[in-house]
Amino acid sequence: MTRAILFDLFGTLVPGDTGVQRDEVSRRISAVLGVDPERFAAEVQASRKDRFAGHLGDLPETMRTLAERVGGRPSPAAVDSAVRQRLALARRQLHPAPGVLAALDALRGNGWRLALVTNCSAEVPMLWRETEFADRFELAVFSSTLGHVKPDPRAYLAAVVALNLPPASCAFVGDGASDELAGAAALGLPTVLADTAIADPWADTGSWTGPRIGSLADLPALLDELVADEDR
Repeated sequence: MTRAILFDLFGTLVPGDTGVQRDEVSRRISAVLGVDPERFAAEVQASRKDRFAGHLGDLPETMRTLAERVGGRPSPAAVDSAVRQRLALARRQLHPAPGVLAALDALRGNGWRLALVTNCSAEVPMLWRETEFADRFELAVFSSTLGHVKPDPRAYLAAVVALNLPPASCAFVGDGASDELAGAAALGLPTVLADTAIADPWADTGSWTGPRIGSLADLPALLDELVADEDR
């Protein structure tokens, strides 16, 4: 079998962070950076697209730039502390939701090749090798490293090309945030909405008429019908 599944990360394999959780960490970080907590939390939110596209550099550069945007001049020690706190937040987020690892192992046991295509800031690629996902995925495409954010076709194609498979043999599975489903479908990838308990509640999926699942455990039967096997 020569078929692959491209998975989204947040809201699909792990719960996404809540705004409350993120802002709380931002306010704590503001104290070590010596900046106004509300302005800094707002700047972190506003910089989401730039951070996901890697426009602010690595994590220390990002923390320094965000502090400077709200009037700060942080010391190297302050930036280092901010980096540690952001990494601690990311570590808490990168734990698989219940049942996810079992579902991934079942898919791999049936011959599926697994890849990750995620919009994320610099923390995720820094921590990826520490996670329980790393050994289960053949490759991972991080927007902050690639420089292209879903639904930009280059985000999906980076994985498709690396897998050396046609788009029709690569399913995309995600919770639909950032218009990622339409972006995948436009490239000819069989696309599935993961409408699970951890899906981003703000994802606009009301117009999606394609396949959907309520659990990753439902994927094997559905994908056997949707995804072409290049070996057949």
